[in-house]
Amino acid sequence: MEFFHMYNKKRKAIFFDIDGTLLASGEGIHESVRDALKKVRNHGHQIFIATGRAWCCLPEELQDVELDGLIASAGSDIWFHGQNVYRQSLSPELIEHTCQILKEMDAVYLLEGFDRIYVSEKAQRILLGKEVLPSDNPELVRWKKYFRQKTNLCPIEEWTPDGEKVPKITFMLFQKEQVEKVKEIMSEHFHVVFFPAAYDDFWNGELISRTADKGTAIQKAAELLHIGIEDTIAFGDSMNDYEMIEKAGCGVVMANGDEYLKTIADRICESVQEDGVVRELERMHLI
Repeated sequence: MEFFHMYNKKRKAIFFDIDGTLLASGEGIHESVRDALKKVRNHGHQIFIATGRAWCCLPEELQDVELDGLIASAGSDIWFHGQNVYRQSLSPELIEHTCQILKEMDAVYLLEGFDRIYVSEKAQRILLGKEVLPSDNPELVRWKKYFRQKTNLCPIEEWTPDGEKVPKITFMLFQKEQVEKVKEIMSEHFHVVFFPAAYDDFWNGELISRTADKGTAIQKAAELLHIGIEDTIAFGDSMNDYEMIEKAGCGVVMANGDEYLKTIADRICESVQEDGVVRELERMHLI
């Protein structure tokens, strides 16, 4: 019991991934989670969202949750008390080269800018329902829902090298042999993250800058707060959380999380469907 009480002795900065951590697919944020975040903050701790999503793609369910900061675009975009304090983007030349490779693979891909999302031609057809996949893809279901609600999705033809800055590229492949090819070609310039495949006919992934990730971002946030990295706690579930879970003073992985990610976790909590975040915060005596 003494081990858990140590978390409550000093002010902590706590970082929460969104999808698969705070939000269960198709369920939104549970009221118990919303209440827990409020209690943590009322007890003097700082709370941050740390997501792979661009800040312009944050779910409406979280818009009324009071935060101290936000890490978006998988670490490339950092906000602190409503002010943007750090941004890093990919070079236009690298973006153009990567788009050409993904286009040749007939992949679905999106350039996730800070303010707008640029959608490839194939992605446009799928999001508009003009092209149907053989299986329901949870990532595409989310994008279709977003596409119906938002106006900041643009055809990729509207992106120009001297225009919108782009920190991250999201993609989807439809041939298994392309997975290793992407890793081989892209790893020199990107952290290549693939999400666990629920089906055998598509593979979702992200291309993230090699010099900006969630781990580096929580280090920057700790410096802004004038606390040591040992006073940070991170909750996540997927491989774009790897550096954050590894770097944090305490890295917590959800039971529904990636199996490899669990191997580096300090703690594993219940699944997002079981309110794992709430239960772990209770065990840490933070609420």
